[in-house]
Amino acid sequence: MKTLNKLYALLMCAGIVMAGYYGYEWWQGTQGVEQVSAEETKQWQNTKETEVMKKPVVNTQEVFMSDQIKKFDPGQKVGRLVVPTIEKGFTTYWGTDEDTLSQGVGMFVSPFTTTPDQKRHTVLSGHRDTVFNGLQDVKKGDAVFLEYDGKRYEYAVIDMKVVDESDRTVIVDKEEATLTLTTCYPFDFIGSAPERYVIQSKLVNVSDM
Repeated sequence: MKTLNKLYALLMCAGIVMAGYYGYEWWQGTQGVEQVSAEETKQWQNTKETEVMKKPVVNTQEVFMSDQIKKFDPGQKVGRLVVPTIEKGFTTYWGTDEDTLSQGVGMFVSPFTTTPDQKRHTVLSGHRDTVFNGLQDVKKGDAVFLEYDGKRYEYAVIDMKVVDESDRTVIVDKEEATLTLTTCYPFDFIGSAPERYVIQSKLVNVSDM
């Protein structure tokens, strides 16, 4: 009986430790989220354009993230994503490794994606249960803003889709300025989700912050 009681106590302690660990992980992930009022973002959509809506004239070999990987340190804050539909703002960090995503939204670094100033394909990822748990409410035509290096990039949502977790066709180069948001799917799934929810939007305006 004493041995059984010790086993129960050990299991209970292990459960408490695990609950505390995952609770801390969840809390840490939510620290990169802030409320952004609809009134504030409405003003942004009326901001006068300050840049010609053209891609920079540069050698494409100089554009890709593979040449910019050391531009920031992994996990370094690089900007802010604002989604007016759900009235939330998300601190955005460099990279999408587990340590970075535990902080909030990560900017995908690959040979086929770029920072928003290069006006090609920027990809942001976040966990569905901490930062992106309201992303399913975003609809076609909705505005999405990405603040980066003193500029505010305004995008309009053009497509939402669900893909398999192993589908890499989302991470591709694009000639037009595109912002892609990705998170695990289904949103109410318990454990490691088998699919990814993808929102793609096109650049419609760039203004000074």
